[in-house]
Amino acid sequence: MTVKIITPYVYEQEIAQHKDMFWELDVHYEQDEAGIGSDLMYQKMWNKYPEDDIFILHADMTPHHDNWFAEVLDYVKKYPEAGMFGCLLLYPAQNEQKQFYIQCAGGTFTNGNPDHFGSGLVLENSSTFKNNLKLDTGQYDIVREVAWTTFGGCYLRRSFLNTVGNFSPEYEWTYNRDVDYCLTAREAGEQIYQIPIRLYHHESRDNKRVKDQSKANMEARNLETLKSKWANSKFYKMLDKEIKNG
Repeated sequence: MTVKIITPYVYEQEIAQHKDMFWELDVHYEQDEAGIGSDLMYQKMWNKYPEDDIFILHADMTPHHDNWFAEVLDYVKKYPEAGMFGCLLLYPAQNEQKQFYIQCAGGTFTNGNPDHFGSGLVLENSSTFKNNLKLDTGQYDIVREVAWTTFGGCYLRRSFLNTVGNFSPEYEWTYNRDVDYCLTAREAGEQIYQIPIRLYHHESRDNKRVKDQSKANMEARNLETLKSKWANSKFYKMLDKEIKNG
């Protein structure tokens, strides 16, 4: 099985730098000219390569270290039971000790809502961190089974994609399609692992479109759709299981 690295994008200026950063990899790029959003662009692109595994690499990600993708492939080979692998996503912001802040170390649920292990930036004010932010101190340097993971910096086996198919059409432009996809996969018996391969995620201008009120309303409706569908499911709860042996 071969793997295709896919990167949908909105802004041309992002891609020139991205190609410089990832010049050693055969990344497949496609512009979202119709404005359908990142999730449906992933879907469009993974359907172009029906025989291949897929790695989703955001246009606003940069590598943490050399040979990171070879390390991803090592984990994929070592853990054949898992169908999806999420990388450890870091914000490029550092504290005084030069430690980086975590954006996503896998998906969980907090107070009945989807959330990330680690921490994130408040979208309305990109300079303000959540109160529960965590620094990357090596606490996630293990392989873990999680309930879901974000569709960015992630590896999807073709068998995993074939199990679920396309995104559910009941969701709108923005968030929670990926959560629904992961829960559907797990309901079908698939496993999702979080691996300690780091990528920097710069939260591009594309994400700032969520500030638009119509997009915010879509996000709220998507959350209600997700909860009405999954809130009573055994899969809609925290999962954080260390996987000790490959």
